[in-house]
Amino acid sequence: MIRATGRYHQQSVKLDSPLSLKDGTEVEVVLRVKSDSTESQSMDFTDLGIARMEEEWNNPEDAIYDDWK
Repeated sequence: MIRATGRYHQQSVKLDSPLSLKDGTEVEVVLRVKSDSTESQSMDFTDLGIARMEEEWNNPEDAIYDDWK
């Protein structure tokens, strides 16, 4: 999973930083609007948990299983 932030403007999302993906790579996009609400603070805590899981999941030792098919 790759996490990216960006801005929505005129029916398009522009990423804050470029991604190193090949042209034509199929992706799934899930949008979450950032806000200052209590719900956002709760989601920030969830994001920390997800980020930690991603660090554990994406490691060099397990990379040999990435292309198991």
